[in-house]
Amino acid sequence: MVAVLRDNRDLAVLVGGSGVAGLGAQLTLVGFTTELARSGAFAVAGLFVAVAFGVVLGTPLAGWAVDRFPHRLLLLVAVFAQVLLLVGLLLGYARLPVLFGLVALLGVCGVVVRTCASALIPVATGEDGAARGQSALSSAQNTGSVAGIVLGGVIAVGPGVEWAVMLDAVSAFTHLALVVVWLRVDRDPRRDDGAATPGGQWSGWVLLRSDRLLLGRVVAQAVVGVAVAIALVNQVFLVFGPIGGNEFTYSAVLACWTAGLLLGANLTRRVTTTRGLVAAFAAANLVLAPALAAPAQLPHLVVTAVAWLVAGACGSVQNVTLNGLVEARTSEAVRGRVVATVGAVTTCSGVVGILVAGAVVGTAGPSAALTAASGFALLAALMAVLSVLRRDHLRASVAADVDRASVRAG
Repeated sequence: MVAVLRDNRDLAVLVGGSGVAGLGAQLTLVGFTTELARSGAFAVAGLFVAVAFGVVLGTPLAGWAVDRFPHRLLLLVAVFAQVLLLVGLLLGYARLPVLFGLVALLGVCGVVVRTCASALIPVATGEDGAARGQSALSSAQNTGSVAGIVLGGVIAVGPGVEWAVMLDAVSAFTHLALVVVWLRVDRDPRRDDGAATPGGQWSGWVLLRSDRLLLGRVVAQAVVGVAVAIALVNQVFLVFGPIGGNEFTYSAVLACWTAGLLLGANLTRRVTTTRGLVAAFAAANLVLAPALAAPAQLPHLVVTAVAWLVAGACGSVQNVTLNGLVEARTSEAVRGRVVATVGAVTTCSGVVGILVAGAVVGTAGPSAALTAASGFALLAALMAVLSVLRRDHLRASVAADVDRASVRAG
């Protein structure tokens, strides 16, 4: 892959920009999480809600924009907007409404940037290299995120959140410079020959609702999302409280969770059958439950770091198996809208989960909150086991039977 990046300048710009963006975003998130921890659980939960709200708004906006505007121009505008928003954040972060509003807008821009980069990968590599390009894009973003989390903790201990935001702005400006100077590939959807628009009766929600297994799996994902939200919101209070750590300790523990995401994706790569995907999800939640409960019983730094590495791996298994199940249970003609619907449902449920997490952490405290999170993970595992026992994976899926001709006929 290194040789491919060296020989393909456009792909290198897209991948490198993804890594830089991931680093900068985590600098700001870690900085403000540690800053708001002094104000309580609801302030931290509010920050995560702002991030999730930006994703909720940005996902349909990005989908609309990439179907109507040249991708390189759209990418430039979104990254330039990030630079301006970060300057505004640096000047006005002391006021919570300004902080949350700008963080949400940064989330919107981030979704547009990621969508444009992902859409340009096949143009830069050709269809044969698109899969490897997408993998490189994801790996660069995750690697940048791990680096940003660790560096964010160092900055939070030393210079403070202002430096984190300034470095995020520098990262965004660097990303902008890479796109302006070196990126040459583009895609203009207005020049496409225009395939027939699928029929409205085959909406993503109708297709999702028609598949009992897939719908139940999305609901289970929402349930375990509450457990993950509790763990992430609670994390800073666990480190600052029972563990007795500081900002750097918090970033190091958070980096373990992110590193686990990379590990879990590799573990799930060979699971392809429908039953296997559901079983892997159930197994991940059965492992996640004790991983979340362990720091509550033994609040030690090493225990928490190992638990968070395992929890991150379980979270990656959850996401990968959901994507695999969507692919296995839908036809190519309607897969895009099902993916969009599943993404919207899980993102919206994630916002609700963060609000629940704020209430649980604020009421129960760091240790009891993790015990509650463990209970949500067990509930999600039970839902997956019941779907296998009911043999839902053997039922036909309407979304898998819809072919392109029937969709166009609608």
